[in-house]
Amino acid sequence: MKLILSLVVFVLLIASIFYINTTIYNFPEPKAFSGSNIYNPYENLSDSSYRANFHAHTVAWKSVTNGHNTEKDVFEGYTEKGYDIAGISNYHKISTYGKQFTDLYIPVYEHGYNIFKSHYLAINSPKVSYFDYPLYQLTSHKQKIIENIKVNGAMVSMAHPKFAGGRSFSDMQHLVGYEFTEVLNHYRVSEEHWDAALSAGRLTWIMGDDDTHDLVKEPTFRIWNIIHSEVRHPDSVMQSMKQGKNYAIWSHNGECDNLLESCEVTESTMNICLSTKADSIVLKGQDGKVVKKVLNTDAVSYSFTDDDTYVRTVAYNKNSHLYMNPVLRIESNIVPLNVNVKAEANFILTWLFRIVAFLVSFVLLFLIKRIWKRKRNR
Repeated sequence: MKLILSLVVFVLLIASIFYINTTIYNFPEPKAFSGSNIYNPYENLSDSSYRANFHAHTVAWKSVTNGHNTEKDVFEGYTEKGYDIAGISNYHKISTYGKQFTDLYIPVYEHGYNIFKSHYLAINSPKVSYFDYPLYQLTSHKQKIIENIKVNGAMVSMAHPKFAGGRSFSDMQHLVGYEFTEVLNHYRVSEEHWDAALSAGRLTWIMGDDDTHDLVKEPTFRIWNIIHSEVRHPDSVMQSMKQGKNYAIWSHNGECDNLLESCEVTESTMNICLSTKADSIVLKGQDGKVVKKVLNTDAVSYSFTDDDTYVRTVAYNKNSHLYMNPVLRIESNIVPLNVNVKAEANFILTWLFRIVAFLVSFVLLFLIKRIWKRKRNR
């Protein structure tokens, strides 16, 4: 029992040391999109599009992490299914396997080893950030991780926000500095979390990924991104994603029933055309409220009301669903991208937290010494 108690206290000690490096932030107040202009990310959409998955795992770290296939198996599996971008996103490890086989190689890794699955995809990052807070995380801890990943020049996607309680709705309303939200993932669909962020004026673009760990035993080749880009080059594709010229597909069987043909906005009216008829097209706005629904059609038109802050579209077919980025209200043609919003460090609260974390670590170290001292005396 002494050994078990010592081990538990030791693990808590190691974990507490991470929290000494805490920054407490003052977050900008959530504020719904507003303005007299309408921003349409799909304006002047290129005819060229690329199919991409940024989240898949292979055998890594001597099989310590969850991955059951080789990099070759995963890369070839996706490319043979027609994917232009087959991202291998092992935990804190950048795979360069596909670099020699494709002109659309984009490095990516998954960040996070905390118990509540508060993870991120670091996209196009030249190196790995290893730091994390392994136990419970305040919103400020999650913001600190985003800041650490961004320092390396990565584009950041919040991975599976609904999964395992990794993010609360309050987190979604406050976190800033990242580009994408992985709304579609085979573990969870996180529409409500995305709507919570959009309704608070936190504009991130959609991402959909398999997040497969086993090509055979887990759903694979069923969720992907369609990215429109003028030029077939990683830089051009990344730039298009930053502008929101992408959408995501969720499929039952890997087959896609529908694609986006066009999305145009004239004054305050949005007109969407699809490649084929959808069983239903649902338009959602502030707080995820359904503002319009049409059946058995390949087109939908919607005029923004004064109460509409954003409108996003989902088209449902038998085999697949198509999820679009929001069309939203803006002021003076300035797109309020969440990646451009900053949170300020609170100096006093930061150092108060660090002092408390240091004292907790000191107490835990004292307990370990006391436990082993008593054992030696006995």
